[in-house]
Parts: sequence; structure tokens; C-alpha cells
Amino acid sequence: MQPPTNTGRHRRSIAGRLFFVTGAPLAVLAMTLSFGGCDEAERDAGPRFNFPVDAPEEETLSPYEGGFLVDSFVPDAALDAGADADASPVVVRAIATGSGEQADALVGNGDHTCVIAGPTRSLYCWGANDHGQLGNGKTGAGAFTEDVATAVKITVDETGLPFDGLEEVSLAPWHSCARRGDIVFCWGERYTGSQAEPPAAANLDRVAPRAIGNFDVARVAAGGPHTCALKANGKIACFGHSTFNELGRPNAMDPTCTAPFFYAYHANANHQCASTLVDVMFGALPKTTGLVAGEVHSCALADGKVHCWGASGSGELGRPGAGAAELNAQIVVTDPTLLTALDGVTAIASDGAKHTCALRPTGVVCWGLNDVGQLGADPVALAQRDFAGPAIAGTAGAIAIGVAERVSCAVKNDATVVCWGADLAALGDGGTGASFVPVPVRGPNGAGVLGNVAAIAPGARHACALKKDGTVWCWGKNDRGQLGDGTKVDSAYPVKVTNLP
Repeated sequence: MQPPTNTGRHRRSIAGRLFFVTGAPLAVLAMTLSFGGCDEAERDAGPRFNFPVDAPEEETLSPYEGGFLVDSFVPDAALDAGADADASPVVVRAIATGSGEQADALVGNGDHTCVIAGPTRSLYCWGANDHGQLGNGKTGAGAFTEDVATAVKITVDETGLPFDGLEEVSLAPWHSCARRGDIVFCWGERYTGSQAEPPAAANLDRVAPRAIGNFDVARVAAGGPHTCALKANGKIACFGHSTFNELGRPNAMDPTCTAPFFYAYHANANHQCASTLVDVMFGALPKTTGLVAGEVHSCALADGKVHCWGASGSGELGRPGAGAAELNAQIVVTDPTLLTALDGVTAIASDGAKHTCALRPTGVVCWGLNDVGQLGADPVALAQRDFAGPAIAGTAGAIAIGVAERVSCAVKNDATVVCWGADLAALGDGGTGASFVPVPVRGPNGAGVLGNVAAIAPGARHACALKKDGTVWCWGKNDRGQLGDGTKVDSAYPVKVTNLP
């Protein structure tokens, strides 16, 4: 697939957005999407970008030139044949899943999914809501009492204003973020500073979207207990959990923080959190087009190369010899000798996980933890890998990727889905065992394979796929309502999410 031409104008009002599944932000389809407003000039019929970002005064910043992004959205070209993007039928535009494993059953895994849908580009969410991560004005306050089993529209922000016109959504297990224009909103847990505010005591979850001021955002990535954002001027700023320098700056002065869902990340029971919005110390990475937040590491895609920082205990940084808590961005390499940088990358995904995957024309490559084969390699022979491995068999030409804790997925160029890694029915093949070999996701009731897929958003225990017709299908565990079909019955095969526009 050839990169589309960027025909968008550089202006402050962003007219469209590409979305990583993140969550997440966050990552999943190598195509484009435009959300033209009523005052927009007539759009051409070909593939296009119209996603400008703020430019520094001395030069025009164009992070999309020379390539295309891969993300969790349905492009105009992928809608029903002959249907305009802004005409009926109105379909889902973007999807993200937030999910993280937690050993304590009373804490739960935080599984939830959100989509941007409808003529006003509103947010619809379902699944776990134990810390207000659905944004519907309610919270289970650490319990499962407010979980939602069907899509619910998030109508207003924290101030009571309409919450619509959204262009990006990125989810972490216990907090969520979305972007409208150059404004980012976050909600959910407040223990870690992951919403750019001081960590709060128990039972003070934010239950509605809250605008984060003082900076203009071009992209947002919510991952583990931290959040990062690509600013409109091309710089990266992060906030939240900082113990492993996943914020890209020294954490020596950050206060100790506690939360019920914390566990010993990389055998470290101590936690520090930063509520201050601060730029990463390594400065702007030229031509940054992607950003993801893993469990306790972060990565950026810049000029076709991947740069990661933070924890490296499981090989997350993709560079042998990296420190245990790297402050500086490390360029991911393809061999243990550090001689060859991974390049030609069009998308990255690592939402809340200890591994990261990247999409290249030759296929999907991954690095980091491999305890259940999430790198596409036999975990018995390879427990983890600290550099990008070879392309995973059968993924050449893939158009979208998604990553969650212990599972990886790709949308192939024939619009079918393959997943590999953890079991828990998240592979969608009807089985219950892990597989390091990609397996095709079956269709509803196990018939055939799931086709016509535009984007994939896996979680730790469930996964959701966005089809080109705008419908959303999920499979796996459903104890928190995360399949969105109105039940809490697990399904090894895809079921359709209900109550979407």
C-alpha cells in the first residue's frame, strides 16, 4: 500500500485524527480519515490527510510527510461503497481498549473499550468502571457495581458541557483520555497523577472527562498508570507513574504514591508519581508521528524509527544494554550488536504492555516480554527479547496492529484478523490455550473467519474489532461487561456490541 498524499493545510483547528490503539493512544490501520466540518472546502475523492499540528515559528512541522500512520479508525475509503464519510449511515470512527492484568481479584483488570461514533463524533464506552474510567458520571469506587454491559454515550464533560467532536481516544486499565482539537481530556483513577494533577486519596475517582490545560496536544497515549502526549510543537510531555523514568525525565523529586491496583512492577514494590506536566528531557524527536505508553515504558515513532524509554527489565526498550530505568530515548535495533536500527516503521503499539510491536511493510515485529508467545516466538526457547525480531510469519502487508498485556493482533491485508500470545479466549479461535503462532479470529458462532475488519483493539482478557461497516465485535472474557453485548457471558467467538449509533 502506497503512502497517501498529505493534502491537509497546516492550521490550528485540527480537522481529523489518526488513532493508536492504546491504550493505548493510540494504536491500527494504514489508511486515512477526515472529519470535515460544515465550513470545510469540498474534499477530493482520493486518500488524504487533514490532520495538521501546531508548527514551530521557525519551520512548518509536518510529521505525516513521507509516510502514513496506522491506527484505530475507519477511513473514508473503508466505509460502505459510495457513502460519504459525513452522510448516513453513521458509523464508528475510532476504537481503543484499556486493559491490564491484576493478581488481586478484588481489584480487577480494568477491562473497558470506547469508540468514537455518530454524527457528532461522541464517545461510547462499556465494560469495567471500578474507577470511573467509562466517564459516564459513575464509579464503582473500587468495586464492580457500576460496570456496564452495553455501549453507553458519554454526553458531557466535568463542567457539564457537551462532550463531542472527538478525534482521538486512548485508554489505560484504570483511566482514559480523549482528544478534541488540541485539547486533551482525561478521567478515571487519580492515584498516580495520570491526569496531570496531584494524586488523590481513595474514592475520589474522576467520573467525567476533565480538560487538561496549559498545553496544546496533537496526540495522546494512556498506557499503564501514566500518560504521554505529543504536543503541537513536536515535543513530548508525560505525567503519572514515574518510578522507571517512563516519563522521560528524572524522578528523584517525585513523591511516593500508592494505589490498590499497583503490584511489584519488575520486582519493585516502591512507586513514585508525578502530577506535573513536564517535557521529556531528551527534547523533540524530529518528525514524530506516533506515541504509545506501555506498562512502565513509553515509545515514540519518529521518522520511521522507534525510540523508547523507561523500564527495560523485560526488554521493553528494544535495545540491548539499556539501563533498568532509562531517561533518554533509546533507538530500537534489529540485532543484539546494535548495528542496525529498526526503520521503515509505519505504526507502533504497546498499550499497557511489557512488549511493543511495530508495523513494517514486510510484517509485524515485536520485542519485550514473551512469557506466552506474544512476540510470535516460542516462549520456551525465548522468554524475552531486547531487540526487534524478524517479521512474524503471515503478517506481511498487514494494515493494522494492536497490543495488550500478553497478547498481540494484526489486521491482514485481506481484512481478516490474526492474534497470538495469551489464551483467555482473546485469540478468538475458540480455543483456550496460548499460541505463539498467529491464529485467525473466527467469525460469529465460530463460522468462518471474522472479515471486513478495519481495526483491532485487544485487551488482556478480551479483544474488540471494528469492521468497515462501522459495527464493533468483541470476544473473550465478559465478567465486566467488556464484550458490550448486553450480557456478562464469556464468548470464544465475536459478538456484536449493542447500543451504538
